[in-house]
Amino acid sequence: MALNVLGFFVPLRADSVDGYRDFAGVETLDYATAQRALDELPRIAKDKIELVTSATRLFHEGIAHISPRDVEANGLEYYGMRVPATENWILYTLSYLKPDTYRDYEFCSYRRALRRGTGRCGQQALALVSYLSEHGVETGFIALGGHAVATAKVDGSRWYVLDADYGGVIPFDIETAQRDPEATLEYYWSDAARKNRIYEAYGGENHVKYGGPEARYARACPIEHVAYVLKWAVPAGMLLPLPLVAVVRRRTRSIAST
Repeated sequence: MALNVLGFFVPLRADSVDGYRDFAGVETLDYATAQRALDELPRIAKDKIELVTSATRLFHEGIAHISPRDVEANGLEYYGMRVPATENWILYTLSYLKPDTYRDYEFCSYRRALRRGTGRCGQQALALVSYLSEHGVETGFIALGGHAVATAKVDGSRWYVLDADYGGVIPFDIETAQRDPEATLEYYWSDAARKNRIYEAYGGENHVKYGGPEARYARACPIEHVAYVLKWAVPAGMLLPLPLVAVVRRRTRSIAST
């Protein structure tokens, strides 16, 4: 319970994340600004295309892709990539029991991912899918072999490819991108896509999973939800008998004294 209470005073986001300039040349938005823009977006977007485009841009700007050099220098814990015990002591414990999933953790909730403000392509795609799914958009994940992007159904049977990491909204489906990978380049906002030849990832084998966050992590996403309930319920349940014990002791002493 003490860890939970301490979590109100210990921020999940590292001080250096706001304004962090990642490989795509974008200065990371502070959490309040990014969350406020996402909250307003469904109201001001004129159609689904504008919704998915603006959401991709906001997650591109709101979640920093921390360079491996900085992660090595500062550690996963500094950037909250290993979920701190003050944030969720259950997920923190799982990082030791199942490190392949929880040591360098990707939040299924876009709000938590945005509050932390750090993550690689998988986290940004997961956060984007979480947000769009919550607002009624059909979504999916695409593994490109070393890179991960999202996909969304924007109108009828039209699917777009969404890359919140490099920053791009590609107005055609993954099958079209696979046939002509270089055609994706003009829809990226950052020169990093050309510099790092990210378009080549579209030319190889890809794996698509349609659905919300659970499509990517069928077990971890439900566990995350339960963990945020249990982090309060478990200590509360352990503390609940204490007042009863105190009452019983007082009554026992009262009877003994008479």
